[in-house]
Amino acid sequence: MCNAFNTAKKPDKVRLPAPEDSVLIRRTDQASVVIPSGEIATMRWGFQRKGLGVVNNTRSDNLDSSMWHEAIEKRRCLIPVASYYEWSGPKGQKQTHLFRSPLNEWLWMAGIWEDSPEQGRCFSMLTTEANSLVSPIHHRMPAILTADEQQAYLLEGLESFAPAPNLLTTEKTANPLLKNPPSPIQEELF
Repeated sequence: MCNAFNTAKKPDKVRLPAPEDSVLIRRTDQASVVIPSGEIATMRWGFQRKGLGVVNNTRSDNLDSSMWHEAIEKRRCLIPVASYYEWSGPKGQKQTHLFRSPLNEWLWMAGIWEDSPEQGRCFSMLTTEANSLVSPIHHRMPAILTADEQQAYLLEGLESFAPAPNLLTTEKTANPLLKNPPSPIQEELF
């Protein structure tokens, strides 16, 4: 599931269309989120859970569990994402896929947050079943909210997520996690 995304380098830029100037966010990194008051807050990506380690994604179909119930009831947030990555294929031959808005706009992901005594404020991204664009690559995807759904999620308790395929485009790309990405193979050049 989503373990890396791009966002604005400066938190005050999240209200503008996705900038070319972005930064890669991995779990346990700090990123900006928007809380119901409209405030932009910087939080750590991932809840620390004993026996589970860092939980950066939360299944939207499991929000009634004791682990997530209080956060979904009291601490919702929106995560502004310029693009995100998924991987497919066998180990050692993974292909990286970049997902983003077809209009190069922000993707607004549903999230929840909590205060951790050890880590400070932390957030987790909600996931849902993959739509027809994402499902050939991964069976889950971030819960992406349309402009109409954002306020409903933050303030009115929206809990049903079914992102339409037209909210995203995808392309194969170099793995942003590799320090020395491999040279393109012949078919990628043409």
